[in-house]
Amino acid sequence: MWFLVITSFIALLFTWKWLRNRQTVGNYRHRYVMITGCDSGFGNLLAKRLDDLGFHVFAGCFTQQGIDMLNKETSDTVQAIQLDVSKTESINSALVNVIASLPKDTGMWGLVNNAGIVGSPAPVEWLSREDYQETLAVNTFGMIEMCRVFLPLLLKANGRIINMSSIVGRIAMAPAPYTISKYAVEGYSDVLRRELYRRGVTVHIIEPGYFRTNIADPDTICNALTNKFNSLSTHMQIYYGKEYVEKAKKRIRTGINYVGSPRVHLVYEAYIHALTAKHPHHRYLVGNDAKLLFRILWNLPEWMSDYVLGQGRPIPAAVQT
Repeated sequence: MWFLVITSFIALLFTWKWLRNRQTVGNYRHRYVMITGCDSGFGNLLAKRLDDLGFHVFAGCFTQQGIDMLNKETSDTVQAIQLDVSKTESINSALVNVIASLPKDTGMWGLVNNAGIVGSPAPVEWLSREDYQETLAVNTFGMIEMCRVFLPLLLKANGRIINMSSIVGRIAMAPAPYTISKYAVEGYSDVLRRELYRRGVTVHIIEPGYFRTNIADPDTICNALTNKFNSLSTHMQIYYGKEYVEKAKKRIRTGINYVGSPRVHLVYEAYIHALTAKHPHHRYLVGNDAKLLFRILWNLPEWMSDYVLGQGRPIPAAVQT
């Protein structure tokens, strides 16, 4: 008897949750969304999908080529604009373009901070202040500045902010500049969500695992590692050795090719839910690796996760001898 009652309750709970997750805000044709990083990847796919749904989209592109391609592939409700999130003057210019295109007394429903770069894939001993600044300028400070500049429009529409983080914002598994930038995204988003709690704007975080996109191209990352090694002092090159570089490159290719998922649609579907659901989630873990493998890793004691993540990591030649 009790087993039947408990089973029925669990079934009803999951059914209620399933139905709740599928309730949408509707009225898409009167909603305006700003997206950064639309030249390719998740941002590009999201702009096209929102276009299909009827949203008005301002698609920030870093390059003129990205603007031209998106204009060809979307309807007139998508306006591709030049945007470099690492520069405040570019963000302010984008705001002027957006305000000029919005109907009078209309706010913005969504701000999607999607733009991001991998940055230098090198170990910490190779990295300079500039290496960190380059990555943080886009992944962290660009996101922060976009939120600051566009917040008045979002408050006017009781809109939503969606920030792209990563599973490495939960557990350090990537090179330092990228990992630090995503930990900062998590912290900033949590603070912002609580500050805006009673002001009508909600904040949501996307935490993908590894996906095969342009930002995770193994050739590009490996070439960046080689170039960084070649720029080191002779002493540092001898200390690490060329074998270190080759092993590191092999590890990068193996990780992307075997762990990286081709199901990139899962990420922009998380974006879509965050923008359209009546009851969006605070966080979206995206990908089986994020939901299963990495969830286990970040809940393990540090000595255990350190051991697992340290397996196969190359060490400098001088240390081996």
